[in-house]
Amino acid sequence: MIDERRRRDDLYLCPSTLLPDTFSLDGAGFEEYVEASVDAGVAGISYWTLHEVLLKAQGWSSARIRSRLRTAGLRVVCVEAIYGWANATSPAAAVEASRESIDIASAHGSPNLAAVVLEPDLRSMEATVANLAAVADRAAEVDVSICVEFLPWSGIPDITTCWDLLRRTGRPNVGVLLDSWHWLRQPGGPYGRHADTLASMPGDAIRVFQLCDAGPEPWDDPMAECLAARPLPGDGVVDHEHLFGLLRGISADPVVMPEVFNTGLAKLGMGPMAHRIVEASRSVLSGW
Repeated sequence: MIDERRRRDDLYLCPSTLLPDTFSLDGAGFEEYVEASVDAGVAGISYWTLHEVLLKAQGWSSARIRSRLRTAGLRVVCVEAIYGWANATSPAAAVEASRESIDIASAHGSPNLAAVVLEPDLRSMEATVANLAAVADRAAEVDVSICVEFLPWSGIPDITTCWDLLRRTGRPNVGVLLDSWHWLRQPGGPYGRHADTLASMPGDAIRVFQLCDAGPEPWDDPMAECLAARPLPGDGVVDHEHLFGLLRGISADPVVMPEVFNTGLAKLGMGPMAHRIVEASRSVLSGW
């Protein structure tokens, strides 16, 4: 299995956050977010499968996309994301739902592929375990690890549920994608049993860390909040000192990728927004 963990000063970026509309991308927007990432001084990016699909629909080939990123010196360290796997009717159906994204991750040489659950409930934990194991086995054939991201409004709402799922798969190429905002907003909060869960995990289980922050008052719609109102790292209420202490305690060394969805910052333009994200992130990460 490829192990591409980097030092924390090798910062990566989620350029999807720079776009005026995260779910829309054309060739000009792709070029702009590539240049913004380069100018901000990051080592690489997290890349959305949706964006590859959108670019290909406009005449870009996969080879052309990869060439552009290589020319810019940007490594793809995570592909986001598979989402039809957890409640698929069978392990084979879960693999089929994930196949395109696995192939994209492999083509870009990405060591990590994010996995999320968008549904509010799991059909059954046993079925989800079997589905994830099958997807992980398929991904292992091309040296890709599956990183499950818990979302507070979903069937995998917290790190304790996430870790239980991963342990039960028994697969070496599964891990956690940990996000600052999700960590704070998970049901039960970031202390107590969820902190105990993180403290009990092996460090290499945390493969990807998405750094951001959160406002003091949660919105009624958590998905809307996380896609529009994440403050810069250090400008919110996430207790990163506590979180970093837990990560230090288990010797976690994940790929670090700021993910700051913020509609106000996006109005600055991609370049200025990327610089502000990177500067704030490096400042906060100095306390790790």
